[in-house]
Amino acid sequence: MLTSTTLWFVLLATSSPATSQATYMEIPGAAFRSTIRHEGNDGNRVVADFALMQRAVSNREFQAFVQQHPHWRRDRVPALFADSGYLLHWRAAGAPEPLDADRPVTRVSWFAVDAYCKAQQARLPDWAEWEYVAAADTQRHDARHDPAWRKRLFADGTARAVDAAGDSPANAYGVHGLHGASWEWVGDFSTLLGDSDKRGADDGDRLQFCGATGLSFNNRDDYAALKRVALLSAMQPRSTLGNLGFRCARSRP
Repeated sequence: MLTSTTLWFVLLATSSPATSQATYMEIPGAAFRSTIRHEGNDGNRVVADFALMQRAVSNREFQAFVQQHPHWRRDRVPALFADSGYLLHWRAAGAPEPLDADRPVTRVSWFAVDAYCKAQQARLPDWAEWEYVAAADTQRHDARHDPAWRKRLFADGTARAVDAAGDSPANAYGVHGLHGASWEWVGDFSTLLGDSDKRGADDGDRLQFCGATGLSFNNRDDYAALKRVALLSAMQPRSTLGNLGFRCARSRP
């Protein structure tokens, strides 16, 4: 019998590289103070230069990946790597609804999105990279000091989010949709500080967050970031949600 680790490497090995036409924006790195403390530090990080997809991966783009790598179809993916909600909103196992084709894909597990990015010769952004770029509004690279801006982000992950509309403007880095109707996976989501007791729980109540998670934050009034970290820290890599998608990143030499 194949172990989960062996099966994972088999799936990765059969996910041959196939670079999409997605646009990546060059992100100049800099020192950055994260909202969360990480591994005992005070949140001060240095983000290196990298590139980030201008837009989240769409249903259409993920469909192309599934067609090329059919073991990631809804009806073929091993249960070890995706829960029962995986791509459940698609009208067929290998095809989304036509009207949803250009919307960000959701209901995808961390295993699946990690494989997608690797197939694009890319990777998932880590939390610090995602937070660094998401700190920008349309004019400022770091708008987090603005209470009005932070207040607007309360609706992240809902249809009322700042970037929920498909034609919402890019932020100061030229990146779209970081504060949209969908949350986004990050590569190191499992290291985000949260209540570890919830992580292994299987009580069907995984959307009850907060509590101890807030204790690891530098800015406890940054509620939008708190919600995002609390959600991700409660997920398991095979989990899927109707408002959780992703985008890829690439390192720079």
